[in-house]
Parts: sequence; C-alpha cells; structure tokens
Amino acid sequence: MEQTIQRAFKLQKLVKLMLWDQNKLLGQVGLITGIDVYKKQLLLETDLSIKRINFDMIQKASLVDADD
Repeated sequence: MEQTIQRAFKLQKLVKLMLWDQNKLLGQVGLITGIDVYKKQLLLETDLSIKRINFDMIQKASLVDADD
C-alpha cells in the first residue's frame, strides 16, 4: 500500500483510496500533491477540493488506470 501511494505521488497518477472514517468505508479518487510524514498525513487533490487524509484512515490504495 505504501509503495502504491509513493508511486502515485512520484508519477502524479490518479489514485483510489479506501478510507475508514466514522465507522464507514469511503472511496476517494484524486492526485496526491503532498505527503507529510511528521503529521502522518497526505494531501489528496480531488475534483472538488484538497483533503488532508491521515495515514491511519487508509485501508487500501490502488492506481487508477486511464481505461477505468
């Protein structure tokens, strides 16, 4: 999962994250624009906004293919 996130960040590829938030599983798709290892957060730029996502919320990460 960590490698997928690093790869998406380095190559500026769309990534789909499955997040555990308030006892629900949510999907978010966007570009990772920053990683803060001290705050244990990443910045995910979606169509609507830029979100700060805590590492411990991430359950799954996958690259989004252009075909999807």
